Amino acid sequence: MDNIKDNFSSISKKDSPEISLKVLYAQRSVYNKNWNSRIHFHPFTEFYYIIDGRGKFTIEDEILDVGKDDFIIINSNVGHTEYPDKNVDAFEYISFGIEGVSISSQVNEFDLVEKNFLKKTYSDQKVDFRKYFESILKEFNSDDEYSTSYTNAIATILMINILRLYDSEIVISHERKVNRQIDYIKNYMDNNYSEDIRLEDLANMAYMNKFHLISEFKLAYRVTPIEYLILKRIDITKNLLITTNHSMEEISSIVGFNSQSYFNQVFKKKVGTTPSQYRRNHRLKRGL
Repeated sequence: MDNIKDNFSSISKKDSPEISLKVLYAQRSVYNKNWNSRIHFHPFTEFYYIIDGRGKFTIEDEILDVGKDDFIIINSNVGHTEYPDKNVDAFEYISFGIEGVSISSQVNEFDLVEKNFLKKTYSDQKVDFRKYFESILKEFNSDDEYSTSYTNAIATILMINILRLYDSEIVISHERKVNRQIDYIKNYMDNNYSEDIRLEDLANMAYMNKFHLISEFKLAYRVTPIEYLILKRIDITKNLLITTNHSMEEISSIVGFNSQSYFNQVFKKKVGTTPSQYRRNHRLKRGL
């Protein structure tokens, strides 16, 4: 009896917390000439698997090159966008979203800052991740009996395999719900990005001091309120550059930048190219 107790104790210590995932959506995305991905945020964690082609993911301030058989996990409320490489004939991926959990990753034990995403390549691993993604996609869009439970089960097994393979690099945790005041501030900036918005004004709206606001906003969205506002303005700028003939001065004013030189400086820092070059590149890509 004592041996049985000892064995049970050792198993319990080794075992990790129980994981159960809920899939919110699953879809296949295929590149075409009208592809226009913009920086966006989701209130759930997203999983991507590249089926074909090459492209890039911009996640917060990092740009990742991706190709066939790469998979990426991006935490909730992390700004990101994805797009194909220039002149590619194919760029296709399967993605799905889950609620309730997030991951933290470190390249090595000396990293001071944990990343809010994970990128890996399947080709060197024993687990066929593509089959998991394809099964999740199929079951999520199926009308078969128990398809929802089956979808959630496959996603949970996939997550466990990922944790076992990369146990020294990542940890999984339950997500923190976004404070209603912080959610209100985000929505306010989404709808009023063109206004002269100051941190002090946002703090007054949230009935917080500005330091508390910064701390709470970063916990929810991984960036400060002003950094989020800049990302939002750049997001709108990209769309205006591609779809309108407005001058740079007009666009900088529309999205809320008081100075065109500051507008150019911020855009180049975040996107890697000037607004004018960004417009030229996308018009060349579309043959305009």
